[in-house]
Amino acid sequence: MKTNAKTLLVLLLGLIIYACKSGQGEKYGYQRTDLSTEQRVEDLIGRMSLEEKVNQVSAQLLFFNEFYEKRDYAKGHVRNIGHFLWEGGIPNDAQSVAEHINEDTKRSIEANRWGIPVLQHGEALHGAQWGNATCFPQSIAMAATFDDSLYHRMGQVVAKELRAVGVRQVYAPVVNITRDQRWGRGQESYGEDVLLNSQMGVAYVKALEEGGVVATPKHFVDNYGEGGHDSYASVISWRTLREVYLEPFRACIQEGGARAVMAAYNSIDGVPVSCNSRLLKDILKDEWGFQGYVVSDYGGVDIVYSQHSMAESKEEALALCMENGLDLQLASTNDSLISLVRQGKISQETLDESVRRVLRIKFDLGLFDNPYADPQKAKELVRCPAHRELAEECARKTMTLLKNDGTLPLQVDRIKRVGLYGPAANTLNLGDYSGGRGGWRGEGGVTPYEGLKKAFEGKAEVLLNQTGQNINPLAQRCDVLVFFPSITEEEGSDRSSFHLPSSKVAQYREVTGAQIIADQQVANVKIDQEQMVRDLIATGKPVVVVLHNGAVIDITDWVDDAAAVLEAWYPGEQGGTAIADVLTGKYCPGGRLPMSWAKNIGQNPMYYSIKPSGRGYGYVENDGKPLYPFGYGLSYTTFEYSGFQMAETLEKDDTLRISLTIKNTGKMTGDEVVQIYMHDEMASVARPIKELAAFQRVTLQPNESKSVELEIPYRRFALWDKDMKFRVEEGYFEVWAGRNAEEKLTGGRVYVKN
Repeated sequence: MKTNAKTLLVLLLGLIIYACKSGQGEKYGYQRTDLSTEQRVEDLIGRMSLEEKVNQVSAQLLFFNEFYEKRDYAKGHVRNIGHFLWEGGIPNDAQSVAEHINEDTKRSIEANRWGIPVLQHGEALHGAQWGNATCFPQSIAMAATFDDSLYHRMGQVVAKELRAVGVRQVYAPVVNITRDQRWGRGQESYGEDVLLNSQMGVAYVKALEEGGVVATPKHFVDNYGEGGHDSYASVISWRTLREVYLEPFRACIQEGGARAVMAAYNSIDGVPVSCNSRLLKDILKDEWGFQGYVVSDYGGVDIVYSQHSMAESKEEALALCMENGLDLQLASTNDSLISLVRQGKISQETLDESVRRVLRIKFDLGLFDNPYADPQKAKELVRCPAHRELAEECARKTMTLLKNDGTLPLQVDRIKRVGLYGPAANTLNLGDYSGGRGGWRGEGGVTPYEGLKKAFEGKAEVLLNQTGQNINPLAQRCDVLVFFPSITEEEGSDRSSFHLPSSKVAQYREVTGAQIIADQQVANVKIDQEQMVRDLIATGKPVVVVLHNGAVIDITDWVDDAAAVLEAWYPGEQGGTAIADVLTGKYCPGGRLPMSWAKNIGQNPMYYSIKPSGRGYGYVENDGKPLYPFGYGLSYTTFEYSGFQMAETLEKDDTLRISLTIKNTGKMTGDEVVQIYMHDEMASVARPIKELAAFQRVTLQPNESKSVELEIPYRRFALWDKDMKFRVEEGYFEVWAGRNAEEKLTGGRVYVKN
């Protein structure tokens, strides 16, 4: 007995000494920062139980009032609580958001024996989507800038504001190419063009990833179908998928470094994307070498069973998806993964590979070593003056002038009164995915009315017509009338009419002193907006229409009689200032259309880079051409092109360099967007009649000339041949510069070798 007691004592002392030594530096392999990520991942996986592995490929989505009550802290991913704080009446300033996320992270680490941190995810389509983070212009608006360097700067700020509160993965950007403007989510995209989508997507992805936030391009792939319906089955051929819809995703992954991808709800060639091995395994992971992980869209796994009828139960749908390339289910609606692995319906190898992909990113993000945010730093950083100034700069550069009879810019010294009309005249028109659950909660946002009132302060009156009031009494007192219409479009709101609606218009947040005091809701607007435009024009006063939208509006009934039309998109929190700056001439508009502007809905789908027709391109009612072409936009100044130069021959794997001179021949500083298009003169398969090959936005002072240099990489001359092999075919290409897709100014031919 004495020997046993002595032995036990020695063992106990040994354990105490070992524990002390471990606390002084001896760690498990996965805890050692001197080991590589792969070594740490393999060490940790080797220690984990089946349940612990399953938790790392599971996620949760909870609303505020159930967050702390129903939260399963062992799950490895969660929609961050900052997204919902305002629901509980809790301050959702940056400091509060960081503190709540830190608390959730702390509980998550304590909930598992290995101290694996949770990955807090969220949305960031045009700003960190919680409470009072800086709200930038919507994606389609940023596409209109044709300035990927500016967009990269914006993305850097978004990444800082996400990381400041502890959000380390976002489901953005949207790189679904929009060629049917009936789709309600077109505002979230970068428009119709492959190159513009790719370069804007890469710019944003790089900014997020460089800032320590995992980018998740979505929705992979072709997220709307016939009729512009969201998530309809895709009828696009594999050739078109390769040539058009897959390319921005490839660029975001291979060039941008995106570490996650979101699978779309829809099916491709009869197979839902969430379980489409050809897309998720063959193309994404094997061909493109994607090392990150694939997440489903929210509920995407369940609809493989409930909507697509590809499985007999939700459990079988989950097995089908994971065995075919999906790594993470958003959000986990059942806890059947453990039993599926035990039954052999999901192999241990499949599970381990998905866990490996998730853990690799958590280690690379530094979450194991520094999982917490600094609330005080977040307070100082988020919506700091520099960030708000950038939001204003972005908003100004999005402004796209579609028509002007000389009324703009408004001469502030010649105008006594300006009358503002329409449902969007005194609202913050932000677009969807703006702030926690769609409601931005920041301070200092500027409505158009507030922006114009400040611009004319001390010089002229800016008078607001309340919706529903008789327009004439105010109109007769004013020198110019400005109309701000509104349309309904967002996730789940596809359109079958392009006309301005007269009922069920999205009524934006009620604003008092730029403080949002009510949430967005759909309400009946007791005005016919189309008729109001015509009535305003009938007063005989100059009428300027400022559009707030992310997709085409049919303006053909009144555009000829309007004095000017300014496309303001959804310009973000500082949009009112930007609109005022453009209308008053403080800033010269330089935005360009990232989509072809159809005359009416019957022309959809519409895009400029069509392939040759065997018959023609028109309709009985019109010639088939857009009202305004892709890349179109007016200015208050004029530009002259000269000196186009490029090589006559391009060697294999070389880059075609183009130079030309742009001169501002007007009297105002302005921006020109130089657009380079090309056409393959002969190929083994039918090719588009024109494609955007390069672009660059240039700022010029009056009478200033600047040499502009653009590059077309060799890869951009390649095609998918008749055997679906990606290669460059030797031959001539026509290359030219223009102000939009319909205009050829100067160019030449190049012979491309292979």
